[in-house]
Amino acid sequence: MSLEFNRRSFLKYSAAAAVAVAGSSLLVGCGEDEYQKTGKIGSTLKLMGAFKLESASLNSVSSSSTLTCKFNLKGTSKLGLPIGPANFQVEVTPKDSSKTVTTYHANNTDGTGGVSLSKSDNYLEKDETLETELKVTNISVADGDTIQVKFWPRPQASEGTQAYTRAFCTWKMTVDSTVTTGNTYLK
Repeated sequence: MSLEFNRRSFLKYSAAAAVAVAGSSLLVGCGEDEYQKTGKIGSTLKLMGAFKLESASLNSVSSSSTLTCKFNLKGTSKLGLPIGPANFQVEVTPKDSSKTVTTYHANNTDGTGGVSLSKSDNYLEKDETLETELKVTNISVADGDTIQVKFWPRPQASEGTQAYTRAFCTWKMTVDSTVTTGNTYLK
């Protein structure tokens, strides 16, 4: 074996190193994304604040249900956080995979459920808290469907970067008609 290091050897080893680095970066996706936190009912997720979905209930399992989620939001961003219905989106993924996912948000204009907050158009200063209730009316759910409630701390950033739109918290729950504690129907 020669110890000579020429241009050809340099290119060969550089290419091998580049492939190794590229391959190792694929493993980063195996863990939780630090900008896309996930949890369930009762979880506190931390992303520019501490956001807790305290409880969630569904008044029925039908095509005209109402989903109610109680949140406790605390801002930790030194720039503050505006909080309104546009910060939230609700997705219903049917148990039956042949059906399509339905998305509910504040700007729905197609007659599907509306998203509202009991206290809307708020501004959270650093270390300030807000208790609010998210309601989605006329939400269509069936037994076994998965509901994801998504919260974007900064849905529209004025800095011109798309990074903030990729930073969100998601609480997942499943519709279960056998749950008998009040109007919950969620687990």
